[in-house]
Order: sequence, then structure tokens, then C-alpha cells
Amino acid sequence: MWSDRDADPPGCPGSGRPAAPAPVLPSGFPDGRAVCDACLDFVAVTDAGALAPHDAFRGASSAQEARERADWFNTFGWTR
Repeated sequence: MWSDRDADPPGCPGSGRPAAPAPVLPSGFPDGRAVCDACLDFVAVTDAGALAPHDAFRGASSAQEARERADWFNTFGWTR
């Protein structure tokens, strides 16, 4: 049986890694955020050029976000 005690912590291990804003779609997505190599979420970049602390990506929060994510990865690829 699964329990929260056995679960991975919600914080993403990619937090704090060096990052630069990702390329932008015509719609503006991802709005200055970078792709986290650890969880593939789009995350704010700090002034120091690192990924802001964030929880591991658990899925798009809306159908619009899911479409924009799909468009972004189809346009710019899945390479890391």
C-alpha cells in the first residue's frame, strides 16, 4: 500500500540549477520561464540565473496549459 511517508518529497531536485529562459511561442508561452531538466515543468528563473524553487511537475493545471506545453515541445523539441 502507498503512503505519504514512502513518497518522494514534493520539491523538485532541479530547483536551483542554472537555467535560461526557454524560447517563446508566438502566444508568449512560456512567459520567460525555463524548462526544468528534472521534471520538465516551466519554472521561473531567478535574477542569479537559476531555476526558482518549485515542486516537481504533476501535470498541466488547465487544458490551455496542456495545449501550450504540447505546442512548445512540438516546436522546440524534447532535447535536453
